[in-house]
Amino acid sequence: MLSGRTVLIVEAQYLIAMDLQNTLDDLAAGKVIIAQDPVHARELAPDWSDCGLAIVEVERELPEHIALIGELLREGVPVIGLTADSELEKHLNWLSGTPILLKPAPSERMLALISDLLGPQKE
Repeated sequence: MLSGRTVLIVEAQYLIAMDLQNTLDDLAAGKVIIAQDPVHARELAPDWSDCGLAIVEVERELPEHIALIGELLREGVPVIGLTADSELEKHLNWLSGTPILLKPAPSERMLALISDLLGPQKE
């Protein structure tokens, strides 16, 4: 489904990021870039300039992550938010068009969200 596209993962917990990368391998992602936070993601920006999907950790108390999601959305990059905050969508209603997945994120749910977001018509 990802057909060689680059995917950006912004996640502070390395094991979660590696699990996501493993899930993305099943979808033929071309390159997976893992960043610990938005500052690190911006440092790696040349490596993901052709990003086809971003998975970004988002919490209410992490405004720099929220800002990064906004930037990616404005650039037309499909984004999936990853959070431990079950109330997040109620407090950040502008994210309503962005799928949010609660941690721990089962691989099957992530695959379903990616399928819904990218779908065969969007490849």
